[in-house]
Amino acid sequence: MKTKSFWQCARIYFRGYCNSTSVHGFQYFGEKRTVFEKFWWLIIFAICLGACGTSIYLVYQKWEQSPVIVNFANRGTPIYKIPFPAITICPETKSEQKKFNYTNIHNKKVNNINVTADENIRFEYMSLICSSSSEINGSYTTFPDKFFDFVDEVRPKFDMLSCTYRDKPLTCDKIFKPVLTEEGVCYTLNMLDRSEIFRNNVVHFRNYHKFGRYSTNWSIENGYTDGAGLSTYPRRALLAGAKNGFSFHLIAFSKDLDYLCKNSYQGYKVSVHPPTSLPIPSQDYFRVPLDQSVVAKIQPVMINTSDSVRAYSKQRRRCYFQSERHLQYFKIYSSVNCDIECLANYTLDVCDCVNFYMPRDNTTSICGTEKLECMRDAERDMQLKNLKTKLEKGKSKKKIKSQTECDCLPLCTDLSYDVETSQTDWEWNKWFEAQDAESLEGTHLSSLTIYFKSDDFLTSMRNELYGPMDFLANFGGLLGLFTGFSVLSMMEIVYFATVRMICNTRLYGHWSGQDS
Repeated sequence: MKTKSFWQCARIYFRGYCNSTSVHGFQYFGEKRTVFEKFWWLIIFAICLGACGTSIYLVYQKWEQSPVIVNFANRGTPIYKIPFPAITICPETKSEQKKFNYTNIHNKKVNNINVTADENIRFEYMSLICSSSSEINGSYTTFPDKFFDFVDEVRPKFDMLSCTYRDKPLTCDKIFKPVLTEEGVCYTLNMLDRSEIFRNNVVHFRNYHKFGRYSTNWSIENGYTDGAGLSTYPRRALLAGAKNGFSFHLIAFSKDLDYLCKNSYQGYKVSVHPPTSLPIPSQDYFRVPLDQSVVAKIQPVMINTSDSVRAYSKQRRRCYFQSERHLQYFKIYSSVNCDIECLANYTLDVCDCVNFYMPRDNTTSICGTEKLECMRDAERDMQLKNLKTKLEKGKSKKKIKSQTECDCLPLCTDLSYDVETSQTDWEWNKWFEAQDAESLEGTHLSSLTIYFKSDDFLTSMRNELYGPMDFLANFGGLLGLFTGFSVLSMMEIVYFATVRMICNTRLYGHWSGQDS
C-alpha cells in the first residue's frame, strides 16, 4: 500500500476537522465543492472575521479607556454621617493701624521720604501679604522667622459680638484658631489639628493651627465610627436649616481699615472646605462685606468608590485611595494639599525659597520681597506646564512624565461643599437703638449664618463599567455572533492538534487516522 505524502495526510485531517467543528462555515471548506463555492465562503468568512475583530477592538478600547462610571446612589445619605465643614475667615484688614500703617509707609517710600530701618523692614514684611498697585522693589531675598512674630504682633484683633451653633451660645475664641494662609492670618473652626494634617518635619509658628482636639472617631474614607456619638470631632452636621447652623457677628474697627493693602475691598473672605484640607482663600471663597448680613446654604458633594474599582490603576480610575499617595509634608492626602505641596516644591526649585504660608522644614528659607516676582512666575509657569503636560498626554495617549507634573488626582472617597449665598444691608446701629443698647462708635458689624440646605443629600459612586467578566462576555458574544466560536470550539482545535493525533498514531500508525 502506497504511503500518502504529508500534504495529502494534512488535507485529509483538515477535512475531518471541517466536518466536525462547531465553527460556522468551516464545513464548506472540507467538502468537495467547486473552487467558486469555496472562494465565496472564504470571502464571507473573512468579512465576518474582520467585522468580529473590529467589534472586539472597539469593546476593548471602551474597557481600556472608560472602565469606571459615576452614578448617583439609590437613596439619600443623612448629613449627620459627614462633618460640618471647616470654616476659614480671613479679614481684609491685615494690621492694626496704631501698630503699623502700611499706607503711610508706602506713600513715604513713593514720595522719597526717609523711613527708619525698622519701618522699612516692617514694610517689607507686610508687602508679602499686601498687594498694592504701585511696584516697590524689595531689598530682601529671604526673611528670618521674625517675620511671623511681626505678623502676629500687628494682626487686628478678631472680634465677634456673638457666636452660636444651633442657637446655643459658644465661646468664639475657643473654637476659632489662627492659621497662616496666603491671605495672612485667618481664623478657622472645625479643621483637623496640625499634628494630624502635617508630618513631623514641618515647621509651625507658636500655637497656630492647634485645636487640641483630634479626629479619633472619623476619617475621610470610613466616616464616623459607630460609637462616635454626637459630641465628636470634627463636629457633625446634625440638622438642616438656619437655626441648626453656625451664626457669627463680626466686628471691624474703622480706624484699622486700609484701602491700599489688598486693594480697596473691606470685610472678610470666607472659605468653606473639608476638615482635612488647607484653605485657599484667594481662589475659593465668598465675601462678607462690612455692614452686611450674609446667609450661606451648604450642599455637600460626596463621591465614593466601590471595592471592584480598587483593582484598576490610578490612571484608569482617575483617583487615589488615601494610602496610595505619599506626600512629603502632609499626612493626609487631598488634591488641595497635593497642589500646595507641589507649588511649594516648584517654588523652592526655582526661587531657592518658599512663600511664608507654604509648608517647609527647618532647612528651607522664607522668600523675601525681592523674590515676589519669582514666586508669582513660578506659580504661573507650574500651572501652564502642568496643563501642557495633560494636553500632550491626552493627544498622544502615552504615559508622559514631566518633572513639573503634580499628578494631584482627587481622592477616591472625597468630600466637598457647594455654597449658595445671599446678602442684604444690615442696619445694625438701628437694631442697637431699638434695644436701647450702647452704641459702638467707629465700628462696622457683619453677620454670617452658615447652615445645611437639607437633611439628606445624594452621593455619587464610582462603579465598574466594564469588568474582566464583562469584557469576556462581550468578547465571547461577538465571536459567537460572527463565527459561532466558543470555548468548546477552542477545545476542538486543541483536541485535533494534540489528543487526536497521538491517538491516531497509536491506533493506526500514522497521525492522519483511519481515513488515510
